[in-house]
Amino acid sequence: MLGERLAAALGAARDGAAGIESFAHLLGSRRVGPRGVALALPEVCEGCAALVSALDSLSAAVRDGFVEAGDAAAADAACAVLGHAGVEVARLTDELSRAAAGAPPGRAPRGRGERGGAERGIDARQRLALEASVRRTARELSGALRLSELVMATLELRPTPLDLIDVLRNWSATAAEGRPVVGISVVSSEGRANEVEGDVRAVSGLMELAVGMVSAAGVASPHLTVSRLPDGRSTVRIAERSPREAAPAVALDVVVRDGGERAVAVARVVARRARIELAEGTGGRVVTMTF
Repeated sequence: MLGERLAAALGAARDGAAGIESFAHLLGSRRVGPRGVALALPEVCEGCAALVSALDSLSAAVRDGFVEAGDAAAADAACAVLGHAGVEVARLTDELSRAAAGAPPGRAPRGRGERGGAERGIDARQRLALEASVRRTARELSGALRLSELVMATLELRPTPLDLIDVLRNWSATAAEGRPVVGISVVSSEGRANEVEGDVRAVSGLMELAVGMVSAAGVASPHLTVSRLPDGRSTVRIAERSPREAAPAVALDVVVRDGGERAVAVARVVARRARIELAEGTGGRVVTMTF
């Protein structure tokens, strides 16, 4: 079944990403010496190669799932994210292979005359460079898997009654490696405006992406206004706060995630499939969602 195939491919990709994250922690641990790092390199290289294959399998499963659903655009958005992650992992694999062979970053090993990394260990400068590179890939993978899972969630939407303020409060403010944390303020015109029907994964993921979009456009402290339209629908406007706007009812710190072109493409697909109207203002500094 396609669902089982997707789950298996996603599980393999997650396992591979966890291996890279673990190696990043190992590189950052001063309890692990140079030879310990060097001895781990061959296994990590093998794991990276397997991860590239897992990402390819996941892309194929996603593609087939959305072809069956008649939505090639959704497949394109998810596969673009996964393809970028695959390129990043392949880059890291090449770098780790050179390190395992004992060559400095950016130079291929000379052959048998040069001792392998496991034999001579990893020097401090090379270790720092590897740690930065591995953490970069770990961040890219984390974002790619999150975005692709958000698209995949729309294959089986589960609408339930939601309170938008509760959804916002559930956002994590835990600092993430290499990701900025911004303060957002929320104003709700009246309680009923917060009540919507939607899939919690799609709604929360879309609002996070919208915050990332306006942040990427230069809005330092996004301001969310939740209001009720005359036709009974609720709308969320995310933009810079005007001095004339009311004081915030809720203040949150959130990790800004994924504000690039691939993330914007995912946001558009998720909004369309979840039947949420998504409108982007000039320059991306204003995003509105209507439920």
